[in-house]
Amino acid sequence: MNKLVPSLIALGGVAIVYLNHQANMSLATVRAKHAAVSLAGKTAIVVGGTAGIGAGIAQRLAQADASVVIVGRSKQRGEEMVKTLSTLSKTAKHEFIPCDGTLLGNVATFSKAYAAGHERLDYLVLTQGIATTQGRTETAEGIDEKMSLHYYSRMAYIRTLLPLLERADDPRVLTVLSAGVHKPYTGYSTDPELKTTYSLANAAYAAGFYNDIAVESLALEHPAVSFIHAAPGTINTNWGTELPLLLRGLVRMIQPFMRSLQDCGEYMASALMDPEYHGGWSLMDQNGNKTHPTALQAEARAAVWASTQAVLDRVLPPS
Repeated sequence: MNKLVPSLIALGGVAIVYLNHQANMSLATVRAKHAAVSLAGKTAIVVGGTAGIGAGIAQRLAQADASVVIVGRSKQRGEEMVKTLSTLSKTAKHEFIPCDGTLLGNVATFSKAYAAGHERLDYLVLTQGIATTQGRTETAEGIDEKMSLHYYSRMAYIRTLLPLLERADDPRVLTVLSAGVHKPYTGYSTDPELKTTYSLANAAYAAGFYNDIAVESLALEHPAVSFIHAAPGTINTNWGTELPLLLRGLVRMIQPFMRSLQDCGEYMASALMDPEYHGGWSLMDQNGNKTHPTALQAEARAAVWASTQAVLDRVLPPS
């Protein structure tokens, strides 16, 4: 097995190089399309923007002169990111606001405080996440940590910030996880919160599947807001810091072959800048193109959305 590891890493690196080469053929087109876009006067909240994919998106928004609010757990990384964003903008102002989104109650507290000082919000970008091999690990609110960060806390941010979004012109919500990549989670009706059937695969499938369903359901309920779920592809980030040492080492070995944060930010910005993502709901692939939901979405949508609302109603304080 140990002799196979270098070969597997090499094959993985070759595959990533090929896929990124194919994508890079369209990167120049995407950059040209976005080059003249100005977001001056607009404000974006980027949850998970202290590092990783969120940081790449935040930097691209700042380059277009949007004011960016970075939300995350690390004050040090958040303040460093604000300094970086300030070097990229002409007139926009940026800030960091701490929030541990693992707990939905913290999300509600953040949104209430933010709404008290702001009249509207143009863009909400949700990229928070965790990469672990741990089993189901419940928060104090009774939600699995991974499912909370990858899905339920994202829905909490959306629910509590929707009044501000609906006051903006062309407001958009982007949740970045696995659109068009994941399989459907077939236990959506019998174990929607993965309390008895938790596995790493089920957690990944459920979070992606639920995000797909959420953007469709939200668009139907709030037609003034555009909702997009995107897959970022393989990105050279610090992803996997929570993984065991061996797995983390394998990830680090192939990272040089992955797409840069800046290129990822350019592609992901398509959801916020391009006219084809205005209105309704969309699923977007790593190259900024529209993709398709799983075959089970229509069948599962009502049940998944009802279960989601039940969790939010159970955990979030009354509005």
